[in-house]
Amino acid sequence: MPVVIAYLAVVFIWSTTPIAIQFSQDGLDFYTALTLRMWFSALLSLPVLLLLRQPLRFNRAALMSYLAGSLGVYGAMMSVYWGSLYIPSGLISVLYGLSPMLSGALAWFWLNERELTPVRVLALLLALLGLAFVVAGRLALDAGAWRGILGTLVSVVCFAASAVWVKQVNAGLHPMVQTSGTLWLSSFAYLLTLPFFGLHLPDEWPIASQLGLGYLVVFGSLLGFMLYYLVLQHLSASRVTLITLIAPVLAVFWGFWLKDERLAGSSVLGAALLLTGLALYQWHIWPDRKLRGLLAFSRGIKKA
Repeated sequence: MPVVIAYLAVVFIWSTTPIAIQFSQDGLDFYTALTLRMWFSALLSLPVLLLLRQPLRFNRAALMSYLAGSLGVYGAMMSVYWGSLYIPSGLISVLYGLSPMLSGALAWFWLNERELTPVRVLALLLALLGLAFVVAGRLALDAGAWRGILGTLVSVVCFAASAVWVKQVNAGLHPMVQTSGTLWLSSFAYLLTLPFFGLHLPDEWPIASQLGLGYLVVFGSLLGFMLYYLVLQHLSASRVTLITLIAPVLAVFWGFWLKDERLAGSSVLGAALLLTGLALYQWHIWPDRKLRGLLAFSRGIKKA
């Protein structure tokens, strides 16, 4: 039961993160909102480590694992925060549904994991077709949407590459140690790029922005990662990545209910095709078995 509760909590947190990102940027530029989130999260992770009696590790494997995680926290977050200025939160979450397929493709080349079956390749093509409809629908509504779509896709690539890289390093760290080390290294990276963007605090900081930032610090950056790694310890990776299929549907609802967001008809169709491709990618075993049976049957007919 605790694993089930943790699973549902991660679904909820991941589905509400895009809308919280947009709320946190009310009155703040994207870099200020993101930097404050990372700094506060890194600071808050230290007392959590003390409560768990888990010290930070500084051996070579741990540092490499932090660096791999930072690709997802620094690279992915920078891209998606910038992209959230141009597209709705629901669309961000739908595009992020590509992450399990990208992770599988990267693992094929990087970790020599042979999981791209014929049906999964078909699912990837179907999802890309859906993505094309989504892009076409958004560009028909506003000319600047391509920036948000491009930024989000870069973020998805960084997120997927980070997950595969962390798996390759395999440092064996406690989930909270991995989270804290990644947050601190990422915070240092944000500090290095601070001169290029600057930190701009408003004279009047809207309460919605403060609440959004606080939610991202406590839930999006700390609790969400802890629960995610807890679920990952008890369930297979394929079951855990199903979260990215459920979260987009909820994210569209949050955007509609909280921010009155609308999507064009072609974008809705594209989202449906994208989610169908993702579902087929996850539940590929039965279709693959049927496809192999048909191929074997056809070869038998030819030989006869």
